Amino acid sequence: LKQSPRQWNKKFDHFMKTLMFHKSAYDPCLYFKFVNNAPIFLVLYVDDMLIASPNSSMTKSLQNDLCKTFEMKDLGNAKKILGMTIDRDRKSSTIFLNQKTYVKSVLEKFSMNTAKATSVSLATHFQLSKNQCPKSNSEKKHIERVPYSNAIGSVMYLMVCTRPDIAYAVSCLSRYMSNAGPPHWEALK
Repeated sequence: LKQSPRQWNKKFDHFMKTLMFHKSAYDPCLYFKFVNNAPIFLVLYVDDMLIASPNSSMTKSLQNDLCKTFEMKDLGNAKKILGMTIDRDRKSSTIFLNQKTYVKSVLEKFSMNTAKATSVSLATHFQLSKNQCPKSNSEKKHIERVPYSNAIGSVMYLMVCTRPDIAYAVSCLSRYMSNAGPPHWEALK
């Protein structure tokens, strides 16, 4: 039973290879192939998957092949995956991912509903340094009540999924996870 996830993945991987799909060298959850210069992609996350192709008959064919081998449900066009909302614009052939719901829940969780939004991910007036870390035990006790590490983790998930533009700010703020001071918390907010 311990090996079940691995066995499932091996079986699925073998199946996709029999259909002449290639596994991405950059992300092992991404399978792809080209048929007459038309791409088809399958993204697998545990036992959830998304299939994308400009050719709907290729998509349908892959779905049929999958249904013959695996017990599956077709949930139609994806609107959400892993907490991300999928917005499609068929006219311009674009797909956008957003995490507005996740952002709202993070703001509520860390009582930041009234925090001011900024277009700059780490405003220049925040000069962060080790000198701002708590030094005395009383300062450390006070800041221990602040969920700094949890907030950084939440923001990291956002960064990885849909907001690569905040990577520098998250990197700077992550340096202080073991001993964050009030200025670091303010910068995070």
